[in-house]
Amino acid sequence: MKRLILGIVIGGIVGAVLILVIIVLFEGKKSYVQDGLRLAVNDSSKINESKKQQVLVYGDYMDLDNTDYLLIPLGMKTIEDREDRLLKIKSSEDYSNDTNTGSYRSYKYNFYSLNFGNCNNIIFYNKKSEETHLLLQKPTVISKFYFPHYEKEYTGKKYWFILLGIGEDDTNADGYINNEDAEKVYIADLSGENMKQITPNNSQLEDWYIDMSTNNILMKVRIDSNNDKKFDYYDEIEILKTSIDTPEQGKQIINAEIKNNIKKILEQIK
Repeated sequence: MKRLILGIVIGGIVGAVLILVIIVLFEGKKSYVQDGLRLAVNDSSKINESKKQQVLVYGDYMDLDNTDYLLIPLGMKTIEDREDRLLKIKSSEDYSNDTNTGSYRSYKYNFYSLNFGNCNNIIFYNKKSEETHLLLQKPTVISKFYFPHYEKEYTGKKYWFILLGIGEDDTNADGYINNEDAEKVYIADLSGENMKQITPNNSQLEDWYIDMSTNNILMKVRIDSNNDKKFDYYDEIEILKTSIDTPEQGKQIINAEIKNNIKKILEQIK
């Protein structure tokens, strides 16, 4: 009887160990794919790490009101195969139902927001001249893109600019540009020209607001105030203001004295 019990116990332990080994081996073979734009690494030791193919993804086009321009979002997908199998490039039909091809949704102030999770650039197509140009000339991730869209019945004040947030650098040095990195916010005209940066480099845009009475944009911006290469609730929020007519990097509207007063009030709360 004792031998039977001992055999059952040992068998259970061996079985558990085998299951654990199988799980570890399986997980080791799984390919972890990080979201975002993967940057090329000039490291000979990484050359055979995986096979990669870049696949173009075109998003849903949008006709810009009262302009000759048609917008076409452009993304890149990286297909990786660590088992050296043949890679199949998807056709355009394969992407027809892909959520990454994006869409547009109503935002606020009669602006639309581009919802395209893999947007790396925007093609501007002039319907009259048939000329095209790219918005950007380097690898980026367009994290935010807002543009005006007015119905014919609308009679209120109209604004003719594009507001966009762009991830240009791998600020946390993980090999990817994505929503964990800092972004720069720009304002541009409806042709995508005359881009002006209106937020500091080490920040992310949380929200924005148009003050119609002064023709200013107010932006709620998260700064990496503790320099940990992250943007989370440990970091400070700044409220910046810039002019729509003569845009420049936004200026803080809450001065140091008010911030110190806020801290003193908070210190009294247990």
